[in-house]
Amino acid sequence: MIDESPAVVALLTQPPRRLVVAAAYATMLDLAARGKIIVDERVGTVSPPAAHPADLSPVERHVFDTVTARDRAGSGPAPIDGIDLGSDRQAKAWRERLVELVHAEGRQRGLVAPRITGGVRALVWLLFLGFWAAVFLYLWRIGHPGVISLLILVTLGTAQPLTRMKRLVPRGRGVEVAATARRLERPAQARIVPGDRRLAYAVAAGVAVPGLAPAPFTESAGSRTPAWSNRGGTWHRVEVSEGRGIMFGSSPGVALWSLPGAIVFFGGWLLTLGLISADLLDGQAHALWAYPATLAGWAIWLVVGGFVTRIVYQGLYDLTHPVRVLAGPVVRIESSESDDSASYRVAVDEGGPKAILYNVDQQLHDRLRKDMWLRLEVTPKFGHVRTAEIVPAPE
Repeated sequence: MIDESPAVVALLTQPPRRLVVAAAYATMLDLAARGKIIVDERVGTVSPPAAHPADLSPVERHVFDTVTARDRAGSGPAPIDGIDLGSDRQAKAWRERLVELVHAEGRQRGLVAPRITGGVRALVWLLFLGFWAAVFLYLWRIGHPGVISLLILVTLGTAQPLTRMKRLVPRGRGVEVAATARRLERPAQARIVPGDRRLAYAVAAGVAVPGLAPAPFTESAGSRTPAWSNRGGTWHRVEVSEGRGIMFGSSPGVALWSLPGAIVFFGGWLLTLGLISADLLDGQAHALWAYPATLAGWAIWLVVGGFVTRIVYQGLYDLTHPVRVLAGPVVRIESSESDDSASYRVAVDEGGPKAILYNVDQQLHDRLRKDMWLRLEVTPKFGHVRTAEIVPAPE
């Protein structure tokens, strides 16, 4: 039997793109085989043991805390389907931390080392950058500066292989451990057997195990994981849905402030349609297409005008009526970030069949975790969050 942890075996045998899933899932299965977590495969639940283990490695603690986080909410064993890493932002931070811990363990055990040493990497980069700098300077001097833009793209492309020089690869005894792991056979059964760690090592080494449940640590796991709530003391599924309307989540004041320009535009459109319609009714000569085109213009104006009127009504309603107060455990956390925008949303179980996603700020998003109780004050029509605060769960 291999005397290294499944996470280190994954580091020695898996490519970087599969390291997180293999290391995390194998560690979870290993913890279950060793009795560090209690997995009931018949009902699909997971929970920590009565006495929390104190002898876990940093990698094992990282996985243990995530796998058992929802049980610590105080409602007994949590569904395995309920395991997820939070929003995309939170999941990214979790995965990066796991990779750091696995790399540190592999280095500490003397099993891995960078593919190319630091001094050689520095020399290679110096030669690479010096070569392209000389090329750019030469092209500038001979009067071809336009080619430099194209060469910058070529430089970035040719630099990609150099970024892999820091990748950790087996060294010393790690080569032997990796070779042993690659010879592992498929376990006879795809279920957890107390004291039998072969399933964990097979997953770590990338052995296909038919019938094994999907890992809850994949890139898409958070979006496909069912929303589970423990409101009321028992675990149950909750449907998470979007708010109604394209203006949902918008501030009513901001929405109304942007309408004067639209009103002027639609007023001009109305005047133009009125003048054209008057000419048609007077029997003035027009092409045949003018009649259906005018009717289509009126139809579009009525539809869009009705939409604008609805926005005005909803905005005024929200400004003149009290907010709706809702509170419940957090069942979904989402984030979407790009270079020029970012959005953060959260859904809480209000006690009904559905949980609606509401916009929150980044500061609150970063503090939130599943099953925390959140109190929201939202406008009744636009669903704009006026205030949001984390509150204690009711006794």
